[in-house]
Amino acid sequence: MITIIVISSKERDKILINSLLSSQDDFEVAGLGRDGYDAIRLTQALQPDVAIIDFHLENISGTELIPLIKRRAPNTAVILLSPWDDEKHVCDAIACGISGYLLKKTDMDKLVNSVRIAYDGGCYISSRILSRAFRALSELTRYRKIYRSLFPPGETDLMLSRFSQAELRIIKFVCEGKTNKEIAEHLSLTIGTVRNYISTVMQKAGTRNRVQMAIFAFKNRLNDF
Repeated sequence: MITIIVISSKERDKILINSLLSSQDDFEVAGLGRDGYDAIRLTQALQPDVAIIDFHLENISGTELIPLIKRRAPNTAVILLSPWDDEKHVCDAIACGISGYLLKKTDMDKLVNSVRIAYDGGCYISSRILSRAFRALSELTRYRKIYRSLFPPGETDLMLSRFSQAELRIIKFVCEGKTNKEIAEHLSLTIGTVRNYISTVMQKAGTRNRVQMAIFAFKNRLNDF
């Protein structure tokens, strides 16, 4: 059962989302809230698998709220519902550690699928902004040699010593874009064990999500081992 909390200041949106999610046999909406305080309180108390957050909340934005949630519930995947599809808002959200970015007016029918993807350790991005995400990844690949030149072999060896061989294997699979389920199958582990490994790696690396973790690995050449 996938446990979910929904945070939205608009009662109508909250009712519609709750109804949509509750119709799924494997979903449980464990809590509903309307502001940042509710989001932090419910996340800390319930430790849900997925938190669905409206970008517009009283006194705080979704991107400001996500790091506060991640500190209290590092294993909770956060999906942001936003009215914006511009590069700045999307990049800010990714930097904060989201597991999903959906446009409210066009992608609500994809919410159920995005919850399952986030629960499995993946990241769902609205189709309208997916091309921008690909361009960002293209830029990352283009400058990968520059990143590598910043870390001489001695520093790489020191960085490697932070991680166990098992953690390095997990890092390599994450960099290849594999889901938790796929990693578990490759390494003959449970999905829960893979999640624990990823959580430990992110804590050691000081990253908030898989995208940041992959960038960290590329910069430090950890995916080459």
